[in-house]
Amino acid sequence: MKKIKQRTYTKRLISFICGFFIGWFFYLMIMAIVESGEPTDTQGLIATILSLITTITYELISEYNYLKRLELTTTSLYSNISLYKEREKNLLSKAEKFVLEFFKYESDIQKSVAVSRSVNSERFAGNEELKCLSNLKATVESYPDLKADKHVSKILEQLEQSENIILDSKLLYNEYTTYYNTAIVSFPAVLLTGLWKLKLLQFYIDNNIDEV
Repeated sequence: MKKIKQRTYTKRLISFICGFFIGWFFYLMIMAIVESGEPTDTQGLIATILSLITTITYELISEYNYLKRLELTTTSLYSNISLYKEREKNLLSKAEKFVLEFFKYESDIQKSVAVSRSVNSERFAGNEELKCLSNLKATVESYPDLKADKHVSKILEQLEQSENIILDSKLLYNEYTTYYNTAIVSFPAVLLTGLWKLKLLQFYIDNNIDEV
């Protein structure tokens, strides 16, 4: 599972301090070389101001890039959920095809499978795929010969793995969403949210979850 690369206030503070002193030394050396002499107090003050401006600018740019990468990663995770669900839908259709062929003369079984097939692709965006899978499992469990079929068993195993992948993906997406939303309402991003066009992301919520 992909882990969030967190930027704590401690890390940011250390980065700022190190960047400031490196910048101060750099500007001071440049002015000393140009003036061909020992650094003066005025040059030290100028180096301090330039280093402070440079460090703040760098940190803001770094923060913006970090948040945009985090946003892109989070939206990518959401897209992956749709891909995993589509794969599960295809596996489910394949499994039901095997069941229908296995019981092509059993009208009651065909009817049972048809019920699980009645959920169309538009409703599949919620938790309906879990209902289909539950119906399919119940049908297979009721018939030992069908349960023993290696093709059906393999597809059911793939479906269970797919279920776990989808669940992990949903949890990971919500974890990233929580971190991203917290980051953009925290300092310093909260001061520049409008300028950076950063918006809160929506959490993934399953529809009709209580019915599953």
